[in-house]
Amino acid sequence: MAKNTIEHDGIVTQVAETFIIVTIQSQTACAGCHAKGACGMSEMALKSITTEKPNEDVKIGDKVIVSASTQNAMLSVLLAYIVPSILIIAVLALLILAGTSEVLAATLSLTTTTVYFIVLYLLRNKFAKKIKFKVKIA
Repeated sequence: MAKNTIEHDGIVTQVAETFIIVTIQSQTACAGCHAKGACGMSEMALKSITTEKPNEDVKIGDKVIVSASTQNAMLSVLLAYIVPSILIIAVLALLILAGTSEVLAATLSLTTTTVYFIVLYLLRNKFAKKIKFKVKIA
């Protein structure tokens, strides 16, 4: 694995003319722990990633390696976690300082975050051009 990329093993689940869909298994850091069954803190989930079809011939069931640059990962973290957190805190603080009731301020800050995620969803095609995944045969 190169220093400036993040890689995950995956399996091709769909092949189209210009793109493929790869399923990867995402897990928390503690998912590999020997005591995960006892504590219940581990989480594993299957995620589907759509990416451009590679030059190599791929078919359903092929094992592949999906990679993204760390810059893409940082942009994703910024958009998905940091910006919404700042939005919630800023709107909540400003509304409370303005004298709004705490319940209304909390509701409006969560509503603002909801609107942010809706806008993010509507602009997903624009972000898909910036956040690219690459696939190579494992």
